[in-house]
Amino acid sequence: MRVALAVMAALLLVTGTATATPGSVVASAPSLHPEGVQWDPTRGQFLVSSLRHGTVSLVSPSGRVRPLVTGTKMVSTFGLQVDHGRLLVAYGDIGFGDRSAPGQSGLGVFDLRTGRALRFVDVPGGANDIAVDPHGNAYVTGTSGDTIWQVTPSGRLTAFARDPRLGGASFGNNGIVWDPRGFLVTGHYTNGTLFKVTAGHVEELPAPKLPGADGLTLTPQGLVVVTNSLSAPGKNAVTVLDTRTWQIRSQRDWKTAPTTAARTPFGTYVLSGYVDVLVGGATTDEFRLDR
Repeated sequence: MRVALAVMAALLLVTGTATATPGSVVASAPSLHPEGVQWDPTRGQFLVSSLRHGTVSLVSPSGRVRPLVTGTKMVSTFGLQVDHGRLLVAYGDIGFGDRSAPGQSGLGVFDLRTGRALRFVDVPGGANDIAVDPHGNAYVTGTSGDTIWQVTPSGRLTAFARDPRLGGASFGNNGIVWDPRGFLVTGHYTNGTLFKVTAGHVEELPAPKLPGADGLTLTPQGLVVVTNSLSAPGKNAVTVLDTRTWQIRSQRDWKTAPTTAARTPFGTYVLSGYVDVLVGGATTDEFRLDR
């Protein structure tokens, strides 16, 4: 009995719930259309962004949605990161919000517990996704530029690396992750090239081209690359790459147009925010997360 209680207490501490998440989480919120997702280890819930409303919401394993960050200047929210009590949010205006602020592009930093805004940092080039290193520095991709930007914990913005290969006529570098070996990995959305990035240096990885490379997530199984055909000649799929050879370990076609994935204690969940519906000029209240 004592052992069982200890196990349950440990599970509650890690996940916020004593029951594991299901294989699929189907949720509903008015025209939310999330593009980014992260796992909140303090609550044992998902965090999702919103292309339509510029918010961040909590999603329980049962699919219950409740707002965490609302009422800010952010028009659309994209990639998310959780870092030592902070919630980092890439935001901007790409024409899908329920309001408009032309040219908006930045990084929002919030208190993870309360959702209170701590600071907003303007980031040029269409801020899209975020990685964080062990020192709390954030690295932000800009899909309409050729630069990966660094934002320090105090909010100082500098260009971390510039390379014309990161840019493009339409969408350039998109998803980004911090590799604990001491470098960043970013993917070019249009042509599917993966790059290794250190300060001032960009190097193409010997990985297969994965056009439509949107979200990147590092997991014990490898680097998860989520691709879609929303604005590139890619396919709706989830690919796992071996991080030693950068070759494909597995690949699964996806019925929807997924955008990214979140690593959780129960496996990796892929987000389908039905962005294809939004791009097509309609909205839906449903979105889903599938393991």
